[in-house]
Amino acid sequence: MKIAPVRTILNTELPYTSIPMENGEVGMTTSQTELTLGSPARDLTLTFTDGAGVELSSLWPERPLALIFFEELDGRFVVDRAIQWRDSDNIVRAAGGEIVAICAATPAEAETFSTTWALPYALLCDDDGDAYARYGVTTECPGRFAIDTEGAIRYIHRNDGTLDNPSSWDLIDAISAVTGKHVERAPLTPLGDDSADEDSHDAPVAGQHALNGYVCAKCGHSDYEVTDVSATSGMMSRMVNLQNRRFSAVSCMRCKFTEFYKTNSSALRNVFDVVVGA
Repeated sequence: MKIAPVRTILNTELPYTSIPMENGEVGMTTSQTELTLGSPARDLTLTFTDGAGVELSSLWPERPLALIFFEELDGRFVVDRAIQWRDSDNIVRAAGGEIVAICAATPAEAETFSTTWALPYALLCDDDGDAYARYGVTTECPGRFAIDTEGAIRYIHRNDGTLDNPSSWDLIDAISAVTGKHVERAPLTPLGDDSADEDSHDAPVAGQHALNGYVCAKCGHSDYEVTDVSATSGMMSRMVNLQNRRFSAVSCMRCKFTEFYKTNSSALRNVFDVVVGA
């Protein structure tokens, strides 16, 4: 067992103990038990992709942080998670926050990853696993945190496993609660609503459906496909008054969870536009 020196965290002295696991992952730390809602966030030095060092505490005074821990950069789902937050970056900023991601990689590896996937947010390097240990997460079970401008933890989610990936909105809502900037989810047209246009329903064309802020409500994935669905005059459609109606179906590419919208598919992007409140 390796015991590091006592570190000062926001004027609070806490012992820090790193417990190696059999698979090489870093286990629970003594400071993890202190890391709860409202407790001081852990401050430490991380590295930008250009090799420059940065104190984590220097990043949160201006805007609350949406702090995201990634799995290994060659992990099965890390690209999906990185893109999920790339596509949510404008929404987090509209809520008054800023995304900062942490990876267990070298600056060169992180730079390649960030450039390849055009990540708009900072990707910080923690190649010795110090940050992961101090926040009680691992590369196999990463997590996400909201830190307010005073350096206090306002949201915590530690993944139970690789497939544990809650909606981005959980963290976005926590940021909104800190800043008071409300970000509305786009209103959805109810199934079978007669207010939608029934006569005009263009077939979807690849590349024309950039749905702003789409995140699967079931698994949190951000890739989707749009198809047209027609309800013909069969028994079931007549029973629920859906005969001869057409809908746009938006399906998650990962779990196939599908939502139906009674709207012209060419205008479907308007349904997903994010309306930012004052």
